[in-house]
Amino acid sequence: MFNLFLQVCILPAFLLITTHVESKSVIQLAQDLGATTLVGFIKQAGLEGTLSGHGPFTVFAPNNAAFAALPNDVKAKLANDTDLLKQVLTFHVTSGRDYSTALSNDMLVASLNTPNKIRVNIYQTVDTQIYTVDGATIVTYDQNATNGVIHVIDKVMFPIPMGPITSVAALNPNFGTLIYCLQQGQLLETLSGAGPFTVFAPNNAAFDKLPPNALSDLLSNQTALVAVLKYHVIGATYFSAGLNEGDIPTLEGKSVKVSIGNDGVKINNAKVVTADIPATNGVVYEIDTVLLPPN
Repeated sequence: MFNLFLQVCILPAFLLITTHVESKSVIQLAQDLGATTLVGFIKQAGLEGTLSGHGPFTVFAPNNAAFAALPNDVKAKLANDTDLLKQVLTFHVTSGRDYSTALSNDMLVASLNTPNKIRVNIYQTVDTQIYTVDGATIVTYDQNATNGVIHVIDKVMFPIPMGPITSVAALNPNFGTLIYCLQQGQLLETLSGAGPFTVFAPNNAAFDKLPPNALSDLLSNQTALVAVLKYHVIGATYFSAGLNEGDIPTLEGKSVKVSIGNDGVKINNAKVVTADIPATNGVVYEIDTVLLPPN
């Protein structure tokens, strides 16, 4: 009798729950998960038909707070430039069902915005694992839809020109002096390699703060130049979500100290100006002071 009760009552209830969970497309499910701004942009960009199709798709769905946090000029640009909006949105979508169990640290996942790929990083804390995609933290995992799976994220990702750290830095005029130093130190090839790397990249103003003749002295001393440059590089990918207070060893051999406070993040005495600039082989932080290794 008890077995009959299970078959008649409990099993249909289970099937009803399962059907309810998986009876919606990724667009409908995103709406239910509170990503209403994303859904509105999907419709505006003309992608509703695509993402209502068979798929399957994996959608890294920025929540409403992620879009609200964008600068006003960026929000206006997205709202008025359909082509740009479509590029950004397709960068949040991959083909197939990429559950969290299939993601691994430093994995590159092809997005629908080819050839741009999404960089996955996983950081272990005392209590849990933190998953990030191009620096955005996944806050809700593995939400099933009829045609895919959704991971809710806390930032909007933007497709960048694909390339290693050196290429990304070369496209930013703030890093002109750094690129020249890397050329002189013959480190461009190293930082164009597979990595992964985290580079604390001094901007031009940081080099301008050096004492008179300090830069020219460095450029005339290959050993010292390479030591200083390697002191800015970590042999792992640390987006902000995985960056904790304490010492981190550099490629030079000595460690830099990470400090996180109300006034932002510091690397030794250098303040982070811009964080989480993604590249195919790691991440870049713009800093306002050149780091000098001890002794």
